Amino acid sequence: MRDAAARWGCGSVDPAVISDFQPAQRVVRRRHHPIGRALLGAASAACIGWALVGGVGATTTPTAAVTVVVRPGDTVWSIAESHSGGGDVRDEVAQILSANHLGSAVIQVGETLVIPSD
Repeated sequence: MRDAAARWGCGSVDPAVISDFQPAQRVVRRRHHPIGRALLGAASAACIGWALVGGVGATTTPTAAVTVVVRPGDTVWSIAESHSGGGDVRDEVAQILSANHLGSAVIQVGETLVIPSD
């Protein structure tokens, strides 16, 4: 048995002898580079600043929307036609449906609809 241990390089045959083993290596966590953190912080701040300031130079101003109370016989098409200003009525219908969160063109008498202005 001793010859087999010597042949395979296992050290001594006695299981109580553990001098052949090396102590466990400690896992050392690498330090993060302070320059990398500084660059990440600066990039993050620049992105947040860009997002916050991005809308400041906008030239469009919000326009007031018109509200209409639905009367008997009104349809979304007829309301859109009266407010389209000669444009495509289908686009006006789509804008009315979207502005009022309507899933269909079914409306009720007395309902108040928001008519978005261009």
